[in-house]
Amino acid sequence: MEHIAAIIVLVGCLQPTDACREVPAPIEAFETVDECRELLSPAIEATAGSFKHAYGACAEVDPALFVEEATIEWQVTASGRLQVKMQLDDGSYAVAARHGGNAKGRN
Repeated sequence: MEHIAAIIVLVGCLQPTDACREVPAPIEAFETVDECRELLSPAIEATAGSFKHAYGACAEVDPALFVEEATIEWQVTASGRLQVKMQLDDGSYAVAARHGGNAKGRN
């Protein structure tokens, strides 16, 4: 079984923070956070081709806490940042995305 250290979440919006939906990532899970960060900018740029505003974040995953049945929750904040959390079956939150500077939009 492979070790997962990070996941990527991509979101495309028609307005800066409204009418948003999750977009499939070319690769969703990574063995290192650095691998995720290397793909993040190109993935956001590819998403921006279909949406007026595109956001992305790499969320670190503690492999000891990773559960396949967890729910990934995301939100685009009013300041244009993508926040990502993983909710475990017991209701606790296991990860939060590092989202500083990862948001991009196009006009």
